[in-house]
Amino acid sequence: MKSIENIDSAIQTLLFSENYKDLYEAVHLLHNQYSAITRIYANSITDQDIFLESGKAISPQKAAHCLLDIERTRKFIKGIYQAILQLQHHYPSTRINILYAGTGPYATLVTPLTSLFTAEQISLFMLDINEVSLNAVSKLYKEFEIDYYVQKYIHADASTYLLDPEDHIHLIITETMQNALRKEPQVAIMNNLIPQLPDKGIFIPQEISVNAMLLNMAQEQASFLEGGQKSQRKLIGNIYTVGQYVNQNHPVTLPVPSVESHKTLALLTDITVYGDHKLDAYQSGLTLPYHLALLDDTTTAVSFEYILNSNPHFKFQLFS
Repeated sequence: MKSIENIDSAIQTLLFSENYKDLYEAVHLLHNQYSAITRIYANSITDQDIFLESGKAISPQKAAHCLLDIERTRKFIKGIYQAILQLQHHYPSTRINILYAGTGPYATLVTPLTSLFTAEQISLFMLDINEVSLNAVSKLYKEFEIDYYVQKYIHADASTYLLDPEDHIHLIITETMQNALRKEPQVAIMNNLIPQLPDKGIFIPQEISVNAMLLNMAQEQASFLEGGQKSQRKLIGNIYTVGQYVNQNHPVTLPVPSVESHKTLALLTDITVYGDHKLDAYQSGLTLPYHLALLDDTTTAVSFEYILNSNPHFKFQLFS
């Protein structure tokens, strides 16, 4: 067995520490341990993506890199931990069955659970479209001697996969997205899997909301670099929200306020992982502003429509 004690310590740091240096060291310790076993490294980005009708499934190397997005990893793990505690309340004396759709090579968001719960408390169903990733997870779990947590390895497209009723899945997790819900199949997966959950089941992330904003780029840069200064963004409005209990998918047309100092049209993504665990602007690669256009003084309105196809994206049109 590899250095499982060090991994347990890293997990405790991710759950309970607010110290950035400690968090940085924790995710890099995990990456070093995981990559040494799987031979898949976050710093070896390739273009071995798989292109689906619902969007791009990123390569194992790119998926490995997600671990190093500290706040993304931390907030998701904390949210998942809270969700399992809630499910244990809903389903007392029942083992919680967890489907992880889009595992990548490390099963980043569920591997830490093996330090927090016994195999009598949780069981894992690992799903990925990329067989290389599934094989890497299997190798990792065997090396750590935690493979008894895994009930199934499922090589499938999560956007079309039908749950086996015999699996009795209580919790579904997928983080298959980019900022502004571009390119990857997050929404298609949610649309497919959420309706298959039982009434008291939980889907993570709980909700994703995309808002149109006007930005002052000098102010944004200062806010990002200095940390303490809050950018005064001008809200145009919410253009899309998807989650376990809401799916707002229809074209919207919104008036654009006339603000001389704010001329960059951008989309900002807010993610509620579960409960109070949220990712706000700039906290993660998932929540970086996505810039659409530089507006002139004649723009009075803008319309948005989310397009679900092999390249998910927001189509927009400006009106004068």
